[in-house]
Amino acid sequence: MKSLREQLGIRPAIDVHMESQALLRRGILHGMRVLDVGCGDGALISALGDVGATAVGLEIDPALVAAAVRRGLDVVHGQAEALPFANASFDAIVCCVVVPYTDQRLAVREWARVLRPGGLVNATYHGPGYGLHYLLAPPEGFRSRFYGARMLVNTAAYAVTGRRIPGFLGDTLCQTDTAMCGYAHASGLRVETSQVLDRTLGVARIRFHGLRKERSSPASAI
Repeated sequence: MKSLREQLGIRPAIDVHMESQALLRRGILHGMRVLDVGCGDGALISALGDVGATAVGLEIDPALVAAAVRRGLDVVHGQAEALPFANASFDAIVCCVVVPYTDQRLAVREWARVLRPGGLVNATYHGPGYGLHYLLAPPEGFRSRFYGARMLVNTAAYAVTGRRIPGFLGDTLCQTDTAMCGYAHASGLRVETSQVLDRTLGVARIRFHGLRKERSSPASAI
């Protein structure tokens, strides 16, 4: 008999992680200046350095910033919705499932602002299937079900109002392909790749986007 995870179509986490890490590094070349938005402990920064890129990290958690700096990594404190960098200052951006915890529309706008024309973005998101997974196959019982439920409710509220629910109820969103492609287009970013890495009941759980900044950006008002 298939396990519940298998019935829901969820791949092993390690497989998804390895695939996502490979996609995030795709197209990053020697000499590029790369921004890792929401860099966490800096693991991806180190991997980008191995290919000869100059990687800079942004992290909202001061403790993680301090730990990364102690390791000799170039990491600054800040928010994804207000990047503390000049316009057109990076050749590429990587962002590993950080968008769910931001105001996604503003985060995408900031990507476009700090990217040089022709620059690329490699990003992974939580699709609605991520909320379904927690709702239907909770790893920690009721607590996980509640997390999945509020994630889905907040996503619906954001889609209708353009605002997150205040407080902890609105601390995370699921990203839909339609919405993220719309934000990218309005900000002058072209979607080159859209790939689902994992699904729950056929609904995207983890999605990857490869974006490219247009050589001439439109006037954006999203």
